[in-house]
Amino acid sequence: MTIITYFFIGLLAAIIGALPLGTTNVAVINTTIKENLKNALKIVYTAALAELILVVIAIGFNMQIENFITMNIWLQYTIAVLLLGVGIILVIGRKECVKDENEECIIIKRRYNLSKQMLGFILGLINPTVLIYWILVISFLNKKMIYLTVNVDHLLLAVFLSGVFFGKVITLYGYGRFSNILKVKMKNITTRVNRVIGILLVCVSIFQFTKLVFTN
Repeated sequence: MTIITYFFIGLLAAIIGALPLGTTNVAVINTTIKENLKNALKIVYTAALAELILVVIAIGFNMQIENFITMNIWLQYTIAVLLLGVGIILVIGRKECVKDENEECIIIKRRYNLSKQMLGFILGLINPTVLIYWILVISFLNKKMIYLTVNVDHLLLAVFLSGVFFGKVITLYGYGRFSNILKVKMKNITTRVNRVIGILLVCVSIFQFTKLVFTN
């Protein structure tokens, strides 16, 4: 029963964390629309593997990372500035490309040619928001639900990580599976999605700045 609990908690936590539209989700949507779901799955699997690394980091160093961020005000401002910058780029950024009948970019000028697997791994690993999410989740689980540290039974840890992996894959697969439906119902969806994400990041950044100013 304990093994099942660890698996389903990992599964549910990963699904909740992957539901909000992020860079990986958008990459899966774009690849499915412009190419096919098979190629999008190459991003899905490596992104899920990369997230396991973040989960392990969160499990092993959640208190240290939490304390480090809390004690270093400059890091909090840096994170807020980065969020603001990325948000503004997504809101006003433009791409030079050839568009299809749905106003989606089908040929984009690229400086670097990354494989789908490498793209998924990079997007999954270099994701501070996801790391912060898992630090908060692990902290909550330790206090309220299950024991989850580097000292936990290796089998339970492996089961939890398996749940996380499958939760991430299921959610991203869902985004890919319904991408074509979204494309039919809404033209230029990727640009709109990027702008929505950009606006959300700008709002989060403003909230973070406000919090820092009034609490320090």
